[in-house]
Amino acid sequence: MKILKKMMVIIIIVLCGHSCSKFLDIIPDDVATLDQAFQLRATAKKYLFTCYSYLPKLASESDNYTFLGSREIATPYPGSQSGVPNSIMELCYDYQNVVNPICNNWDGLNGGRAYFVAIRTCNTFLDNIGKVPDIQESERKRWIAEIKVLKAYYHFLLLRMYGPIPIIKNNIAVSADVNAVKVKRDPVDEGVNYITQLVDESTPDLPLTIANQREELGRITQPIALAIKAYALVLGASPLFNGNADYAGLKNKDGQALVSTVSDNTKWTKAATACAEAISSANSAGFTLYYFTKPFDLNTIGDTTKKCMDIRCALTEEWNQENIWTFTNATTSSLQRQCAPRNDVYSYTIALWAANMNACEMFYTGNGVPIEEDITWDYANRYSTLKTVPESMRSILKPNYTTSAFNMNREYRFYADLAFDGSSFFMKQRPSEDNLLYINTMWGSSSANTLSRYSFTGYWPKKLVSWKTSGDGGSYTPDAYAWPAIRLSGLYLMYAEALNEAEGPSAKAYQYIDEVRKRAGLNGVVASWAAYSRNAAKPSSKEGFRSIIQQETMIEFIFEGENYWNMRRWKRLDLINRPITGWDVSQSKPGTFYRMRTIYQPHNTYKDFLSPIREDNLYINPNLVQNPLW
Repeated sequence: MKILKKMMVIIIIVLCGHSCSKFLDIIPDDVATLDQAFQLRATAKKYLFTCYSYLPKLASESDNYTFLGSREIATPYPGSQSGVPNSIMELCYDYQNVVNPICNNWDGLNGGRAYFVAIRTCNTFLDNIGKVPDIQESERKRWIAEIKVLKAYYHFLLLRMYGPIPIIKNNIAVSADVNAVKVKRDPVDEGVNYITQLVDESTPDLPLTIANQREELGRITQPIALAIKAYALVLGASPLFNGNADYAGLKNKDGQALVSTVSDNTKWTKAATACAEAISSANSAGFTLYYFTKPFDLNTIGDTTKKCMDIRCALTEEWNQENIWTFTNATTSSLQRQCAPRNDVYSYTIALWAANMNACEMFYTGNGVPIEEDITWDYANRYSTLKTVPESMRSILKPNYTTSAFNMNREYRFYADLAFDGSSFFMKQRPSEDNLLYINTMWGSSSANTLSRYSFTGYWPKKLVSWKTSGDGGSYTPDAYAWPAIRLSGLYLMYAEALNEAEGPSAKAYQYIDEVRKRAGLNGVVASWAAYSRNAAKPSSKEGFRSIIQQETMIEFIFEGENYWNMRRWKRLDLINRPITGWDVSQSKPGTFYRMRTIYQPHNTYKDFLSPIREDNLYINPNLVQNPLW
């Protein structure tokens, strides 16, 4: 296996060219040996930042394939002019393969990140940091703790993508026999335990908060470390790796089973404890759910606009109090150009990233329950019925405008996260509620006047576009916010999930999911289902509450790429295979525009829960086994 044959010698130091964030620098080309790299604190610090430089570029539409891979967002293929690498487009339209896997994070090929190289870089740091003479011991301990957590995180990223992986605790010596590099995959449970071990070893030596924010924002803290541990334990407790009989045949060649086929509920208990510890640490560090604070220079806004801004800015307000770990190694500038519709204020956008209308069915009604369950909402005629928008909805929809019933009486997140025909588009350039910008997507309008710059579903993921972004007919100036890799709301929902799986519905589990719903302007789960659902008792059973938690999670993290992994760990093939649907966007009248059409029907199987290992690796290292059905 080529990637594991590489030794951490000068080639790794010199050729590591991934930039990371504002505070990051990496080993310069004139540092010729490892001895020089760890001769002084200054050069060792650069090696520390080299270890950070492998972090995923979550904000980059050219790197983060989960934006489109989740199929919550879609764009035309073939023929798209969106600027996304062709390999990512192929992955999203079911062209993954074993010869040259797309987004190959095992080898760092075909759009992938070299996470095994990242792990070996971390090991090299840990092997050599003791040599640095001019460093205070407290700082040395902190650096060691940071690198151990990064090492845990890189193992986690590989684990959720490939399942069982070789655990790289130490680097293989340059003098080792060739057979020493022919490692085998370790069971998933061992991988999770190792990640947990690294975090537990590191946490006492990490700061609770970053004191030197000008230079160190983004570096590992206690809340970040404990959140990574929580994510790993939730992954290990989830159905994909906990009692999955589909993987009974996934074994090493010596017969060692790599995934547990017997469900162990104590894994959920451990995951719940880890989530509670991560939340406690985050709260102690001052993290809370985000709520929008009106800037002094913004006109007075109504309650509806305020609610939508609470939701929208939780993602786009840089370094806000909800974001536990923020990445600045990629800009959101291009991402926003993909997602922003052309409109009457600015028209210099790409606008080809469309929100999948089918995915938008996830959003609740205004009563906080699924659209198919709400006793007051006409689910059967949601596509065919046209309605006139009342004046009372002018903050979110154009008054006296004809729209589909599908767009009416939905929860605030529907209006905060989506742009569509007749929807408001609150922005800093048009902040007055007396002069709101409304999107017009009927064919021939400002948002749909060219095939190369429009949404082929009729919806855009407005959630990813900052309200501070500006422009005009010939320019576009995005508010390039840093990407929040871990949000407190994610820990809240995972905690509710783990509590429910461990012990069934409880007041504490309701409490944490209801906190997220409260920010979205919704009543609590129990009250909402009792008042409006056809299945009023749903929250009272483990199975029913599981469904509610999963839907809440899908809504809260829609368009962020996170649900790509959630659908897989839950084994929700029904969600992965949701068709891409949209309106008949080539029409210019409501009666013909509002006709639902299917654009693409995915055909994934359970093999797609895990990514394939490049087949060359299996020839080079006969101890490796391939993932099921690949």
